[in-house]
Amino acid sequence: MRSRGTVAAVIVALVVIIVFVAAGALLEASFFGVAAIVAAVAFGAAMLGLMAVLLTLVGTIRELTNTVEQITQQTVPLLGGINETVAGVNTELARVDGVVASVQHISSQAERIADVVHAAVANPLIKAIAFTAGTGAALRAARKVKD
Repeated sequence: MRSRGTVAAVIVALVVIIVFVAAGALLEASFFGVAAIVAAVAFGAAMLGLMAVLLTLVGTIRELTNTVEQITQQTVPLLGGINETVAGVNTELARVDGVVASVQHISSQAERIADVVHAAVANPLIKAIAFTAGTGAALRAARKVKD
């Protein structure tokens, strides 16, 4: 729609130029006078075209500003929600770190207890098994001798 206005302004400028050239020819104006009038009208037409372009640019900038404001209004609450979510995740990670530390402590304690039980039970158990095996062998040998 604005381009139609620009085309109309250029057509009006051309009509004005033609009218002034015809008037200059009828009134016997000098060549430089007619050239000055044509240049002034052409400059005016160029300024009208530039104004149309600037008005289009201003409209585009206004629309862009409105779009940026809408995006800002929508993203600020989202960023607040993201901050809350990240804070919650950090809290949960701290809890998980505490649980992992506790599990590591329990695991190390269980390993120590297993070592103590192994040291306390293994040696006497081995001796008991060896004693039982020896006693069993001695009994079998005694039965063979008896028979």
